[in-house]
Amino acid sequence: MTTSPKRSAARLVRIARLCCIALACAAACRGERPTDHFNTYIQSDPARLDPFYSTDVVSGRVMAHLFNGLFKISSNGSLERDLAATHRFDGTRLEATLHDGVRFHDGTALTAADVAYSLDRVRLSENPTSPRRWLFANIARIATPDERRIVITLREPSASFPHLLATPTAYIISAAAHRRDGSVVGTGPFALREWRQDERLVLARHERYFEGPARVSGIVYRIIPEDLTARFEFLNGTLDYFEVPYLARVRHDAQARTIDVPEYSVHYIAINNARPPLDNPALRAALNRAVDRRRIMRALFDNRFTLAAGPVPNTLAGHRSAARPYDYDPVAARAAIASLGLSGHRITLFIKSDHQVSLIAQMVQRDLAAAGLAVSIREMEWSALKAATLNGAYDLCYFTWHADYPDAENFLYPLFYSKNIGQGGNRAFYRNVSVDRLLDEARRTMDAGKRIDIHRRAEQLIVSDAPWIFLWYGDKRVMLGRRVRSFVPYPLYNGMKGHEIELEPDGRTTR
Repeated sequence: MTTSPKRSAARLVRIARLCCIALACAAACRGERPTDHFNTYIQSDPARLDPFYSTDVVSGRVMAHLFNGLFKISSNGSLERDLAATHRFDGTRLEATLHDGVRFHDGTALTAADVAYSLDRVRLSENPTSPRRWLFANIARIATPDERRIVITLREPSASFPHLLATPTAYIISAAAHRRDGSVVGTGPFALREWRQDERLVLARHERYFEGPARVSGIVYRIIPEDLTARFEFLNGTLDYFEVPYLARVRHDAQARTIDVPEYSVHYIAINNARPPLDNPALRAALNRAVDRRRIMRALFDNRFTLAAGPVPNTLAGHRSAARPYDYDPVAARAAIASLGLSGHRITLFIKSDHQVSLIAQMVQRDLAAAGLAVSIREMEWSALKAATLNGAYDLCYFTWHADYPDAENFLYPLFYSKNIGQGGNRAFYRNVSVDRLLDEARRTMDAGKRIDIHRRAEQLIVSDAPWIFLWYGDKRVMLGRRVRSFVPYPLYNGMKGHEIELEPDGRTTR
């Protein structure tokens, strides 16, 4: 049988990749890996391990081990106290008392002044300005009556304010260390011991952690961009954790167990609402009707996900979307595009360099081509993609939004409020005065039922404007190695502190 040069080249690339993976695994098997460390991975280095700059999932995931906030999100998605031992909140005034005996990683004691310094560092920031400064724009003043008490007064009532204090941006750092030399020192169950760019991060247990030391001596985060490489490492026993790719079919493995982790996330294609002709809501609605989301889910994900009716996941407690989802209607989509005189119009879909996302983009490209649009796909590294979309230099872009806190507000205010355009999270450059008004009203409303209704009305307006191509709500499927005795999954990326992880005492793995 003869093989075309193109197929031969592709085959050689696959063989070369497998050889590289085998060599990497062989290299990883030389020497001893600490048996008392939990070995996991991330696909890229964190952007910054500093709450001031926190915007990405990878950084937030690692920082959850290094820092604490006044509050945290539990494994069932509810708000719990963290550094706060007690608190009272009436909508405009939060008074909290800190746990006694909390120590930073450098051994110094946590005080209320550290909390005030950490929050003020973000909310009063200028040159540089924290990208999440808006989270604390409602704070009027912060007082510290004594070393353990802090009082925060808001300008307007805000039902979600305690949730904001559970986000990575609200993590507490040592004021003294930062003033001294710019060090960012936390109180979390682990401290950063080593960071080798593009290779690994090693976290060491904080022995004086206020809730008691973690059950493992440390956590090793390997930097592994390729899912296939991570899979080999997991099967080889050098990783204790593997995140199953969306496209993979999980097979029974006697050496591991698989768990499904609920996740508050939405996948979408942002449409640049400020760029003609995409500033026309009729065209944006046609894009939604042109994409066969069910076919994509069936072909790539084995129907694993749930179709998105709007931006807010329907699994979020207290929220049920009132928006009507866009039906797949290629005939209506093509007719609408033709009536706008846009048949053959060229647009570009930006995506990050990722195999899974590339396959999704190709199916979207095919559907939009059938509707009369010429779509080119441009793959970019994340930093370049982020810069382009922050500046509005794009047509379409594939994104996933992971909740920072479990409230419908987190899927609406940062993503669609006009003042958050660009760096604040509104990558679609979407503006709607009525939506702004509703989101402002929701933030001031303390009654839970009324607040839910306001969010539903805002979501209806947003969906009718079609600022995105709404795709699906995601989840996460992970595999745990046989060494792992205890592991608690969390629905939010910044929920897991890691102190609950437990390994078998005699478990060994080599590298």
